[in-house]
Amino acid sequence: ADFSSLWFLALGLASSACGYDNGAKNSRKPPLGWSSWVGLGPQWPGPEGQSPVFDFCDESSVKLSVDAFHSVGLYAAGYRHFHLDDCWADSERNASGFLQAERDHFPNGMKAVVDYAHSKGLTFGLYTCAGTQTCVGGRPGSKGHFREDAAVFAEWGVDVVKMDWCHTEGMDPQETYSQFSKELNRTGRPIHFNMCEWGKDAPWKWGPKVAQSWRATGDHTPIWEDTKKIIAERTQIPDDESGGPYAWNDMDMLETGNYRQAAHANRKTGNMTATEYQTEFSMWAILASPLIVTTPLLNCSKTDQIAGNFTPGACRPSITPLQKKILLNEEVIAINQDDTPAGRLLKDGEWMIYGRNLSDGSMAIAFYNPSEVVAKVSLDFSLLGWPAGTTATVRDLWAKTDFPLSKDRFPAKDYEDVEAHSTLLCRIKKESEKMWISV
Repeated sequence: ADFSSLWFLALGLASSACGYDNGAKNSRKPPLGWSSWVGLGPQWPGPEGQSPVFDFCDESSVKLSVDAFHSVGLYAAGYRHFHLDDCWADSERNASGFLQAERDHFPNGMKAVVDYAHSKGLTFGLYTCAGTQTCVGGRPGSKGHFREDAAVFAEWGVDVVKMDWCHTEGMDPQETYSQFSKELNRTGRPIHFNMCEWGKDAPWKWGPKVAQSWRATGDHTPIWEDTKKIIAERTQIPDDESGGPYAWNDMDMLETGNYRQAAHANRKTGNMTATEYQTEFSMWAILASPLIVTTPLLNCSKTDQIAGNFTPGACRPSITPLQKKILLNEEVIAINQDDTPAGRLLKDGEWMIYGRNLSDGSMAIAFYNPSEVVAKVSLDFSLLGWPAGTTATVRDLWAKTDFPLSKDRFPAKDYEDVEAHSTLLCRIKKESEKMWISV
C-alpha cells in the first residue's frame, strides 16, 4: 500500500524533538563507531597473535585497535565511538565495592586505556548490565551499585555507557534505566547512555527522557534472515517515535563483512553475501540507527583468515576490501549522520520504499527488496508531496553515479531492477517545479 504524500510534509514536525541532551560528545547524530564484540584476540601484536575470541579484550588488543581505527580509515571517514562490550570487567568488585578492569588483562587499570583512546580523538564506551550479572561473561552487574558504578565510569573518563538487561527478574525497565540515568548525571560528567532491553518495553516512548539511544530490536547476527528480521522490527516503530537528535533507535551492532575472520557471536558465523551486507548498512543508515560496527581491525593470520584458515602470526591493521567499500562510503554515511528525523516507510509490499528528509533539503530514498526475486522499482514524486512538473536529480550512492534528470517520477522511463536482498540507496534533490500562473 502507498502511504499519503502528506507524510513528507509532516516529517519535519513529527520527530523525537525533545531528545536527551546532557552534553555528551558525539550524541546529537547517531553514534558512528566500533565495538569489541567479535573483534579482539589474545597475544596481540604477535609474533603469535591469535584469532579473535568472543567475549575477550585486554590492554594490548584494545590499544592496538585504537591505533588501527585510524590506520584502516574509520577515523578519516568520520567514525568516533570506540566501545568495549561485555569483556572488560573483573569477576570481582574491588574491596570498596567498585567495578574494576580484569586484573590480568588490564594490569594498568581501565583509566590508562580510556586516556589512550582519548589521546587518539575517540569517544570511549564501556558496558554494564542492570541485573546481578552481565549477559555473556557472568561478570558483576550493576544491580545495587548504581551510584558506585556511575562514579567509577566518570572517574575513568568514560564517555558512553551501554546497560544490558540480563538477570533482572522483578525489575522494571523504565524505572531502572531512569534511576541509572540520574546517577550518571549526578557525577557531573556528560555521558551518553545507551539502554539495551531489546525493545521489549517500547523504549522509544520513554527513552528520550533518560537516554540518547536505546536498542529497538533483538540481537543482530550476520545471517540474512536475522538482518531482515531486524529491519522489519525497526519498521514497526511509530513514525512520530522513529528517532531524532539525541534520541536514536538502535538496531544493534553492524556485522558488515564478517566471515570467519571474526569471532562468532551467538554461535552464528557470518555468511551474508556482499549484496546483503550492503543492504544491512543501507537500511541502518536511512533508519538513523547508530552505526557501530563490530569486526577485527587487525589481521594476525599468516594465511587466509576469511575462510577460517587461521595461522598465528604478527598483527597488522587490516579490514577487507568489501568492508572498505561499505564502511568507508562517505556518501552513505552522510545519509545516517544527519540530525533530521529518522527515515520511515513510504511504500510497503514485496519491495519497499523508505525515505528521510535531509538537512540540505535533499531526500534519502531506499528501495529495499527483501524478496527472493528481482524487483522492478519506481517512485512517483507525488508520494513525496511534490507537485506535477517537478524535476529532480537522483544519485546512486553505492555506484556513485547520477541517473538522468527525472521529471514527476524515478526513473524517467520504465523501472530500475533491484536484485533479491538488495537495496538501491539514492539521494534525490528537487531541481525545479512547474510554475502555475493564474489569470
